Amino acid sequence: MIRPMPALTKYETASGLNFFDEDRLLIRILESKLPEKGRAAALARLSALGAACGGELDRLVREAHEDGKFARLEQYDRWGRRIDRVVYCAEQLEARRIAFEHACLPPTGLLERMTKAYLLNQNGEGGVTCPLAMTDGLVQLLESHGTPEQKKRWLTLALDAKTYPAFTAGQCVTERQGGSNVSENETEAEPQADGTWRLTGLKWFCSNPGELWVTTAKPRGSDAVGLFLVPKHRPDGTLNETHILRLKDLSATRGKATAEVEYRGAYAELIGRVSHGLALLLGVVLRASRVHVAAGSLGMMRRAYLEAKLYAEARVVLDTPVADFTHARATLDWMEAAQTASMLVYYEQLGALDDENDAADVLTPLCKIHVTKLASRVVHEARLLMAGNATLRDFSILPRLAEDTIAQEIWEGTHPILAGHVLRALRRPASRKAFFSLCKGKQKGPSAEAVVAALADLEAVLDRSPETPKSRAAIGLLAGDLAWRAISLSLLGREAGGRLDPEGSFSRLAELLV
Repeated sequence: MIRPMPALTKYETASGLNFFDEDRLLIRILESKLPEKGRAAALARLSALGAACGGELDRLVREAHEDGKFARLEQYDRWGRRIDRVVYCAEQLEARRIAFEHACLPPTGLLERMTKAYLLNQNGEGGVTCPLAMTDGLVQLLESHGTPEQKKRWLTLALDAKTYPAFTAGQCVTERQGGSNVSENETEAEPQADGTWRLTGLKWFCSNPGELWVTTAKPRGSDAVGLFLVPKHRPDGTLNETHILRLKDLSATRGKATAEVEYRGAYAELIGRVSHGLALLLGVVLRASRVHVAAGSLGMMRRAYLEAKLYAEARVVLDTPVADFTHARATLDWMEAAQTASMLVYYEQLGALDDENDAADVLTPLCKIHVTKLASRVVHEARLLMAGNATLRDFSILPRLAEDTIAQEIWEGTHPILAGHVLRALRRPASRKAFFSLCKGKQKGPSAEAVVAALADLEAVLDRSPETPKSRAAIGLLAGDLAWRAISLSLLGREAGGRLDPEGSFSRLAELLV
């Protein structure tokens, strides 16, 4: 006879909670950073989304990830005509509708937008947040560099929350031979007499192929990488020559479709100047995606910590809650420390972006590296704490979070590439000065000496003679590690016992990270 485990039935997961109202640190951060005018309304909007994320969206995303519910490709209609239609299940479409109705795109301010991304990602990527991130990047790109005609045609659709299915953008940049090195792309672009272009080439990853995506190509005979808009349909309504060859069998972020696409003289419109394509891709599109990826990882980290904490408090072994065992308590405390430090640095980054502080050039790639790495580790530790039950897909969200967090580490630039961006930013005098200034605020507690040591080591790395091509990645990763240590411990020390830390826990958490 199998003995029941009555204590375990108390574990109900975090489903049903209001993800915003439960997050006291988040609320305190927003109360300190949101402008007084409109603050109450913004907090109310976030609370409403938090309730949806813990309620209806949690259910819809879970059901959309059941076997047989993932996106499928219909290449031809019943008459054999090419349609290249990606078909989503009803739950996926409804999840996107609800999410986009919560004003997650501009003109909603950056602080509120990214907080919404953080809340949405507590259900994993879900087939929702990657399309949201790419649509945000498209909107920013169109607003800053689109022609009047492009803005009139596409911004209206992108910003209309009542569009159903929700209008979402895609990105189609990566090619087999280049990977993250976009300058190695081989897709060719031919200018036309009417100012449009025709693209020919194969794209290895097209995330969220829909009505419109951003892509890269080189004008024939040139090494310049241009940035283009490619619609599914040409202006006359006919299907564009963007042939979806297949949908990728991804191990993560499975709620959205990712396709392999071949351009066969595809209609395209240039964004900005051809010679500025890479700069626009990095400075607008990928920057927006990287800010979203870090928010997403932060949200997944938070959900993993919540699930681990709830489980450890409910699971009883030898008449003792797991949460009371020394090793489990140490794990939960470290997870809390990692989450808290990541929150402080991430929101410092958002403030720097809003203020156009040069430190943002360091903080954006730095958060992309370290928040994503910490998210993967927190999910890993949560699964170890949950033991065998963590391997069951129908028991908790953790298996899906484990897949999504590693994808977050990979997307939009791997760690060595982003570390190179951190290193270059820190070697620019204005960015270096601004970043060091953030780290040298008034310190309290055990982190003070660690911050001073980390900054001294970082200066030594930055002031050394130029690295060789072989050593550049290693030096960049070392600089990134030191920069993260300095800023995370600095913010924990600076805020210890203050407005964000009424319980006085930041000093204790800093000790776990020193």
